[in-house]
Amino acid sequence: MYQHPYRLDMCAYFGPRKDFFKSAEVHHNYVIIGIESGAFEYVVGKQSGRASFGDLVFIPPGMMFKRKSLEDITFHMLCFIPLFEPDPVFDSLPAGKVTISNVNRLSSTYSYLRQSWREHGSKSKDTGFALHLLMDLLHLSLLERKNVQKRKNKTDHRMRQAAEFIHRHLFDELSMKVIAAELGIKPSELTRRFRLEYDVTPIEYATRLRLEKVKKLLLETDHTLEAIASQCGYENGSYLGRVFRSKVGMNASDFRRNNQI
Repeated sequence: MYQHPYRLDMCAYFGPRKDFFKSAEVHHNYVIIGIESGAFEYVVGKQSGRASFGDLVFIPPGMMFKRKSLEDITFHMLCFIPLFEPDPVFDSLPAGKVTISNVNRLSSTYSYLRQSWREHGSKSKDTGFALHLLMDLLHLSLLERKNVQKRKNKTDHRMRQAAEFIHRHLFDELSMKVIAAELGIKPSELTRRFRLEYDVTPIEYATRLRLEKVKKLLLETDHTLEAIASQCGYENGSYLGRVFRSKVGMNASDFRRNNQI
């Protein structure tokens, strides 16, 4: 009889909240923090950094985990234990931050985690579906770590800086001119190099991230499209509505009606 290689002890969704419950903690099992919105500073053992949407922070058992939010945060927290030694699935699990470049896949996994939390609450960990989502996050991190090794000698660090700038200023007024000026290059060069690194233009990249936030607000609040537009960097609800329909393929109202639980 098949036995899953991991036991999931916690699968929870928190936020928006101003900070974590504790500023420092040592866990007895593996922990993954998946940030949906906001940002926080962390220390995991000897590693430290800043995490925001697109980042998974892994905390191995017995390792000190310090954290401090930089703004209101919303995040997923999964605690699990490998049941076999050695691990039959992964040679090793990461420690610290893994940045996932496939944000569409990550957003989809987060959406299912939210749905599981709403339907099952603290019992979400007991569903086979939650275990499947844990494996999805682990495989995403494994693929990313392999890709990082392949990209090490050809990564365009300037474009990584551009992506980080977009994340930090996602809901501000963004333009090619503003991003290019931050990097000290021409907009045309920014477009060409960013597309080579991420397969999309900087504005398309920002639009994808913004629309994930829009979808989240449509499903989790009763805010009008006008109110959501002001929170997500759009001039008004009418313009956001046109962008949403163009990129998602349906009206925002239809998306809300068809997907709310």
